[in-house]
Amino acid sequence: MTRYDDNIYIAGLQSLYNVGATHVRRFIEDFGSPYDAWDAVKKVENLKPYTHIPNADKRAIASSAKDEKLDYIIHKIDEYKMDFTTFLDKDFPSILNHIYNPPAILFMRGNRALLDKRLNRIALVGARRCSLYGRNVARMLGKELGKYSTIIVSGGARGIDAHGHEGLLSSQGYGIVVMGCGLDIAYPRENTKLFDRILQNNGLLVSEYPPGTPPSAKHFPARNRIISGLSRGVIVVEAKASSGSLITADMAVSEGRDVFVVPCNLLDHTADGNKFLMRNGAFVLTGYEDIVKEYHLTLRDMFSTKETLSPPNKKDSMSVKDSNQIGNQGQGVDTQGLSMLSFNVDRSLLLSEIPHDRCVTVSDILKATSIPLQQLQPLLLELEMEGAIENHPPRGYINMTRSDILVH
Repeated sequence: MTRYDDNIYIAGLQSLYNVGATHVRRFIEDFGSPYDAWDAVKKVENLKPYTHIPNADKRAIASSAKDEKLDYIIHKIDEYKMDFTTFLDKDFPSILNHIYNPPAILFMRGNRALLDKRLNRIALVGARRCSLYGRNVARMLGKELGKYSTIIVSGGARGIDAHGHEGLLSSQGYGIVVMGCGLDIAYPRENTKLFDRILQNNGLLVSEYPPGTPPSAKHFPARNRIISGLSRGVIVVEAKASSGSLITADMAVSEGRDVFVVPCNLLDHTADGNKFLMRNGAFVLTGYEDIVKEYHLTLRDMFSTKETLSPPNKKDSMSVKDSNQIGNQGQGVDTQGLSMLSFNVDRSLLLSEIPHDRCVTVSDILKATSIPLQQLQPLLLELEMEGAIENHPPRGYINMTRSDILVH
């Protein structure tokens, strides 16, 4: 039996059916090492103590834990000239270790120097279906902030994310895209050329999902925690009432990050999320100068040289233009993204587990309800917008449906 590097076993664990970062870390802790964890999950009986994992999932995990999967991952990493780092590595971004459900592994294509903890990173997010005003604001912010000592982070979605990076590239700024799929896949496909240009301009593509992982609706809210986690602040350009951008903003607040919101047209419902954020105390952005002043940014040629932000030569980025020829294109892809998330969770169960007299954290709610994180975050946001609950970071949520209690 071939013995692989420990990080390859972590990548393999992350690729298993319905196994996320929490499971990966738990398996390694329980079984002693990445190798021992990989070897253990091959047998269903070793998964019996994990009562929160359905039996069907246990069987699927055991049956999919094949060493051929590790060979496939290694092949794709080499083919696409990817790099990767895990939570066991010294160079793993320490800023991500302090967010909720920190990732166990990050795959990278491009300039990994952009993850340096000393650098300023600002997230620029918003709706996929944006207005002309939203598009113009995103491009302006990307272009102007790209001239300064900051890096723009987004999810690379169509709409605001893409327009922000278009503006950024026009001023030769640096960008990071956090993907909701494997880095051997370009999603959405219409942004393939944009991703190529980001890489060519010393940018970076990042994902916690191993090569071969197709895009899925459940991946998008999960990757939002990494977008906000990498950033000092989050700018919401334009967001609908149930937008994934609000999930990113909510995570940012919970992680102690700043949230900025662009003023919107009061008659335009495409930005109802902006109105919600303004009502709830987000910083109202009057121009890119607000960001420059808030973070004491300097013009880019004053804060770095080409060498300090350039990746090693051996990691030259491969074009993503051929990524649509990967063998995943036959799989069904949810093209609606977050709009396909189901809100048919038992709301009464959730409200019954959030007390009126004290705050509870997301971790407490997850344990009490067993609602998956990708369903829980949008539901909490919806209840918060209705006034049924309030969020008081870092203490968590309190039920306001039958309470006159003020939290100080």
